[in-house]
Amino acid sequence: METEAVLISMVNRKNSEMVGELLGADYQIYYDESEISEDLKDDLSLIIMDMASWAAKKEEMKSKKEKEKPLFLPYLLVTSSKDLKMIKREVWESFDEVITIPITKMVLQSRVRVLLQTRRLSVQVNQLLYDKEMLMKEIHHRVKNNLMIISSLLNLQARYIEDEDARGIFKESQNRAKSMALIHERLYRSSDLKSIDFADYIRSLTRDLFHAYSTEKGKVQLMMDVEDVMLDVNHAVPLGLIINELITNSLKYAFPDEQEGIISINFHKEGDEYMLEVSDDGVGIPTDFELDKSDSLGMLLVTSLTSQIQGEVELERDPGTTFRIKFKDPQFN
Repeated sequence: METEAVLISMVNRKNSEMVGELLGADYQIYYDESEISEDLKDDLSLIIMDMASWAAKKEEMKSKKEKEKPLFLPYLLVTSSKDLKMIKREVWESFDEVITIPITKMVLQSRVRVLLQTRRLSVQVNQLLYDKEMLMKEIHHRVKNNLMIISSLLNLQARYIEDEDARGIFKESQNRAKSMALIHERLYRSSDLKSIDFADYIRSLTRDLFHAYSTEKGKVQLMMDVEDVMLDVNHAVPLGLIINELITNSLKYAFPDEQEGIISINFHKEGDEYMLEVSDDGVGIPTDFELDKSDSLGMLLVTSLTSQIQGEVELERDPGTTFRIKFKDPQFN
């Protein structure tokens, strides 16, 4: 194990050296920060101070402690019993352990060992968390790549299909795979591996869908009113698929004969509830259509995915078509 570095910073240099002698030769001891080279300053494992030294450097000390987070950088206060009674809360918040004068070798070494053991554990935990984060990024990266491979295979297969309806089914499945891949791509590029910027995701997803159908529906305009929110992956994936189905449905059926029109997407948080609304001003959905009795794959996906996030879906027909989905904020569930 590498020798751990300890800084003993007291106003009286002789007092620092006395503490250093009691501590022994098991540590790399410094008595002034100027003795530490720049490349070793981040390797300090413990800082020992007295009250006078703390008073002169408390802001610098606070900054150093904050910089070390999430690692634990322990501070040990050396003080007299008399001064200990007058210590204010600000001092207690700065130090992790206190030792009173006169100091014995056994007590000092015992306190230091406990603090350094805690420091080592924090380093180990931080490394485990970092490794876990890298593993999660790799998983999201591989899932995204696999979904894109599936999308590409569907695209290749569709080229050999002459029937227009059958080719359209492959295209829809390809877009579903892409909508999920897009989420995993954002997750592995993000510092937050549990949630994504959902507004940015919606913009990217709808842009890709409009591009996919642009040759057929170039005259359809998109209007978005989307609130910037971070949404967890358990809700982002089903919502992404729902948006994919509803936008695709509008692009395919709402504007026949290259009719001009507008597709609107609204996504907002109202209290403890989210509301997603996808609408168009097209020809409208048939009057005899019942959402809960539909046997189309797209509508089955919309209803089942809405249930998955414990939401409710509403359908309005006039004018055009509007799907409104409401679900609770996950933290209130």
